[in-house]
Amino acid sequence: MAAATFHMLIEQGIDYDYVLTVRSQADGRPPLDLTGCTVRAHVRAHHGADAPLLYDLATGGGLAITDAAAGTVTLHIPGATSAAWTWRVGVYDLELVDAGGRPLRLLQGAVRVTGEVTR
Repeated sequence: MAAATFHMLIEQGIDYDYVLTVRSQADGRPPLDLTGCTVRAHVRAHHGADAPLLYDLATGGGLAITDAAAGTVTLHIPGATSAAWTWRVGVYDLELVDAGGRPLRLLQGAVRVTGEVTR
């Protein structure tokens, strides 16, 4: 299964929430049971082994499987966290890791942070 492309636009200083339902490739596309799986995701300045890490999306429990049976993954970035960011553009991918340790890329794309003016 190829990763879907989803570009994130984060308003600095404002909570960012995204809920993803992971679906099976079977007929009818039922939710995939994520029991025993974990999720991980990084934002980096660019693709490549030397790219500096800008943000670990799993920091502080902000990325989690919130309903394994329903295939639900939730991303939450508190506004207080993004308010401290000095970077504005990056790339990310979000991976599901099964119980056997095999990763599957679910999402990938660009991250753009619009600067906060009102403080």
